[in-house]
Amino acid sequence: MKMFEINKFKLRDWIILVVLLLFLTDLSIIFNIPNLRPALSFLFFTFIPGILILQILRLNKIDLLKKIVLWVGVSVSFLLIIGIILNSLYPILIAPLSLTPVLIALNIFIILLSTIVYWRSNKNFNIKDIFNYKFALEGKLLSLLIFPFLFPLLAVLGTYLMNVSHNNILLLTMLLLIPVYLIAVVYMRDRIHFVTYPLALWLIGLSLLLMYGLTSNHLIGIDVHLEYYCFQLTQYTSHWDLNAYYNPFNACLSVTILPQIYQVLSGLSGEYVFKLFMALIGSVTPLIVYLVARKYFARKYAFLGALLFIFQLFFMSELGAVRQEIATVFFFLTILVLLDFEMDKWIQKLLIILFLFITLISHYSTAYVAFIIVIPILLWPFFDKLIRERRLVFTNFDIILISLAMILIWYLLVAKVQFASGAQVVAQTVQTTATGGASPSALISTRSNYVLGVLGVVLTSLPNTISVIINDLIFATILVGIVGMIAKLHYYHEKFKMQFFIGISISLALLVLFVTLPYISIAYDAVRLFFQLAIFLAPVFVIGGIVVAKVIKNPKWDVYVLLILLLFLFSCSTYLQYSLLGMPYSPEFENNSIVREELFIYNNELTSAQWIYQNREDNLTIYSDENAVPRFSTAYGTNIGNISLNDTLFEWDKMIGSGYIYLGYVNVNDHKVIELGNNINRTNIESYSNLFTGKSIIYDNGGSQIWW
Repeated sequence: MKMFEINKFKLRDWIILVVLLLFLTDLSIIFNIPNLRPALSFLFFTFIPGILILQILRLNKIDLLKKIVLWVGVSVSFLLIIGIILNSLYPILIAPLSLTPVLIALNIFIILLSTIVYWRSNKNFNIKDIFNYKFALEGKLLSLLIFPFLFPLLAVLGTYLMNVSHNNILLLTMLLLIPVYLIAVVYMRDRIHFVTYPLALWLIGLSLLLMYGLTSNHLIGIDVHLEYYCFQLTQYTSHWDLNAYYNPFNACLSVTILPQIYQVLSGLSGEYVFKLFMALIGSVTPLIVYLVARKYFARKYAFLGALLFIFQLFFMSELGAVRQEIATVFFFLTILVLLDFEMDKWIQKLLIILFLFITLISHYSTAYVAFIIVIPILLWPFFDKLIRERRLVFTNFDIILISLAMILIWYLLVAKVQFASGAQVVAQTVQTTATGGASPSALISTRSNYVLGVLGVVLTSLPNTISVIINDLIFATILVGIVGMIAKLHYYHEKFKMQFFIGISISLALLVLFVTLPYISIAYDAVRLFFQLAIFLAPVFVIGGIVVAKVIKNPKWDVYVLLILLLFLFSCSTYLQYSLLGMPYSPEFENNSIVREELFIYNNELTSAQWIYQNREDNLTIYSDENAVPRFSTAYGTNIGNISLNDTLFEWDKMIGSGYIYLGYVNVNDHKVIELGNNINRTNIESYSNLFTGKSIIYDNGGSQIWW
């Protein structure tokens, strides 16, 4: 029998395959087939729409890795757009975001795209234009290509083992193997296949996201609990309504409409949509950083630049702020397309507008920074022609005008609450600056701990001091890179082009503003800002490492200079140095760390919260420490507004006449009270014994208690 040849795969076969996959996905959803339903629904609707749309746009010649990230970006974009269209049909459709309308709309969309593909590609179809990659090992090492697949497995099994038995052996094994693997990759860089670099980045990034996201059976983080509450409001009515909870979080469609669509398609619980699906989508961001850096550097340098992004503390914990994670994906895609000078101009413009729109509706702060950077880059051709040739050429003005229209419509007509929030931050920053926010006495109170740490003003412990030193070395390397670029300005101007220079300049200016201006770094943490700007600063970091190697008279050591800095950063971001110095701090692999005690939610705590909801007397307040709010939010969902909760019992430190006292796992088993603020503090609960005078336990499940 003659074997199947991919060259003979015709357009009709391709369309039949797409429709067959759609049919199988529909069957898995309709009949709720375990495992198959979530896997097929996620993979099909996260890739196939993008594949078809890129076919329609005839983006066949671009690199496969770039295609993959664009497939994901375009697919997720249209999931959101279809969700917005369906949501606008309310009240014609009472539950527009329920399974039936979503599935019907997506089926129509896929069939329509397939029809257009057939019409557009009928005479020049070649399946290799879609998957334009031919793998040939050619004597390169296979072991280093396969080995990183171990990391996600260790992350999944390790978090499960840690959750059920507090055994961290697998997680520590993963965290120790990653540096060893990276040393091997850099040392044997001439013997590895070039696919090893992006594959390793994706798998390492995914592993770190899963390690954080799968910690606890419930969501872990700060912002994510309010994000999840907004999602639950949408899920409860199968309709997104900003007025149901008039808050900037609820205006972020990345945590309302997007997870709702994935949830109804996959049948997974909402929490695991946030934990798994958002981790998978977010795992493409290091690949985008790699692609941008690869445009200017050899693969080994692009690899190290992307590791700078992965080893940011905020990347590892970004599932605690899903709206920014999704917005960052689309901001990075915007930059990737914006810097692609070989793409057809009209297609480039369409993709930039699409990705900017999704950034805008995903997260307000990320969108603010995105437009501050993108608009000047788009304006550069206009000023370049005006200065050089003294003529007006309105290149990119169509994108700019459409972008401004999107901003005005979104912030002034739809999400006014987000505009008000941003305006409040600007007003507060101006007011604080005018009233002496830059004075030495106001320095500590008007800057975030991260900024104060980088400046060396607030150092809380030896491990914290080590983290500050390492992060300062990273910043110093970036500054060296800036000096190196200035010293060879002509060379780097030709290499980067002016658009990338503008991005770097604005990024540096924003970082300086966040350090010098009061209040703004409190409203929006500088850690998050640096995370977003890494797409421009990672290449500068690489240049800094190259310059340092030349200064020490060993230019060939540049990769080792960069790798050493990155491994130290990895140790700090994973809190390994805290563990080695006997100060447990990691929420993922240390059971007695203060951060885990704050973030980890136990089932016993939820059972206790649900018990008091069912058995409490009406109108009586429930008192607790500040750590209890996420527990009640998780337990009650959209019913959280039906109770009176006071989380300042121990801060207030006064006896209560009536009401209930709720104690969580840390209160009961560790006999500690969690106090939140600029720093997390633990206080012995015995110090508050007066609060329990005359009270008795009315519920105790071993992990939580109710007193009355």
